[in-house]
Amino acid sequence: MVRGTFLGGLPVVEPLAAWSQCAALLDVDDLVAMGDALAGRWSPHEAAREQSLDQLEAAVDGWRSRRGARRLREAFGLVRADVWSPKETELRLIIVRAGLPEPPGLNAAITDGHGATIGHGDLVWPRQRLVVEYEGDQHRTDRRQWRRDVAKYERYSDERWRVVRVTDDDLVSPGILLDRISRLLDERTLQC
Repeated sequence: MVRGTFLGGLPVVEPLAAWSQCAALLDVDDLVAMGDALAGRWSPHEAAREQSLDQLEAAVDGWRSRRGARRLREAFGLVRADVWSPKETELRLIIVRAGLPEPPGLNAAITDGHGATIGHGDLVWPRQRLVVEYEGDQHRTDRRQWRRDVAKYERYSDERWRVVRVTDDDLVSPGILLDRISRLLDERTLQC
């Protein structure tokens, strides 16, 4: 039985059921982004966020052999709970599919020498002290956001973190970005 509710006067199914139903229509990357949203905190709809990975897995198991079930299982294997935006999902998938190690930290706290949090990095390799940050246009056009970013990155640098800033252009043609991340991971691993 599919349960639902009304949103804006229209009947809608519960978020996990909608995710499962979309498996017949969407590609794996879009399903991963939806799964990341369901498991994360960034959806504007309260019912469509902070679902446990166990709940997502139950939805996948319940979809059994229906149309898109294989795609849904594949997507679930790539879903992570600490993603804060669909562009972070896209960036992570590009990195992993290029054969680079998956970042152990997603929106992980970056701390100073006294243990105080100075920011959260989108994709973080703590051992190598490498942060990859996706920056949408609001990081450029919002004056307060831009100033916060400058201050945050300077503090990261003070703590010997290397920051790689990523824009949409890098996602369209990621070759140079992937080379840079690979080189930095190698260099910084040797320094550990």
